[in-house]
Amino acid sequence: MVNRPDVPRWKDLAPILIRYIKSRQKAGGPVIWVAHNGRRFDVRFLVKEFNRCSVEMPSDWVFVDTLPLAREVMKLNGSNLVDSKLNSLREHYGIPLMGSAHRAMSDVNTLAFVLQKLSFELKLPVSGLLEKSFKASDLIQD
Repeated sequence: MVNRPDVPRWKDLAPILIRYIKSRQKAGGPVIWVAHNGRRFDVRFLVKEFNRCSVEMPSDWVFVDTLPLAREVMKLNGSNLVDSKLNSLREHYGIPLMGSAHRAMSDVNTLAFVLQKLSFELKLPVSGLLEKSFKASDLIQD
């Protein structure tokens, strides 16, 4: 995270994020977070930040990592894809770059389209994505 006095701290933002997400959550349903390489990077980062600030991550948050999905598609399609990097997937699927690569909003937009394409190719409904999801607590065992 950025360490400047004008940038809010995670300990201040986490409770706001949790309230915001809860206000839009379907009663009794999970919150599904999606990240590319999330199991190895993004989710671990979030867990560390929540722990560092002594804020409990909601237990109904689940995470879908699109990297294993991309690798599944690569196996199904042979070697059509050069690699399973997010930018390579964007190029493979002909998704236009919106902004600069590796900038938050651009990557979010790219990931949203890549998730649609991967789900379609793997014939994965939301229930299938949930089956492939994991909880932050699962990372303790990794």
